[in-house]
Amino acid sequence: MPKTNTSSLAIWFFSLVCAIMAGHALYHYSLLPDRIATHFGVSGAPDAWGAKPAFFLWYLMTTGILAAVLLLTPRFLTIIPASLINLPNKEYWLAPERKNEMLAYIGRGSLLFGSGTLLFLLDIIHQSFQVSLGQAAGISAGIASSLEAPNP
Repeated sequence: MPKTNTSSLAIWFFSLVCAIMAGHALYHYSLLPDRIATHFGVSGAPDAWGAKPAFFLWYLMTTGILAAVLLLTPRFLTIIPASLINLPNKEYWLAPERKNEMLAYIGRGSLLFGSGTLLFLLDIIHQSFQVSLGQAAGISAGIASSLEAPNP
């Protein structure tokens, strides 16, 4: 069985998620009204509305900054001193014979974690769009309950 390059798969999947988010934004921009639901209460009902251009600027900036941080983190680890990296068994993992493999592992994990985070963000934004278009009364209880503080 051929060995799969998991770094390439992680980059491909992360790129796909970013492209889906860009397509989602482009598709919905002309469909949405001038005011978009921007905040939701614990019940999932919207309790704040904002201007469409400001919302899309936030959408673009949040996605772009998150993507940049996740793509640059592994590269940043190659230039900072080992003393600034907080890692269990640092001497073992940062030994010259393992450092590249460790950085590739962190890079893959960062991209996969970021893909999941972007998909979660896409779900929340899509639900906001559905509310703004009058196709839903609020965000789903599953998402709303995952965002609220636990009861003591």
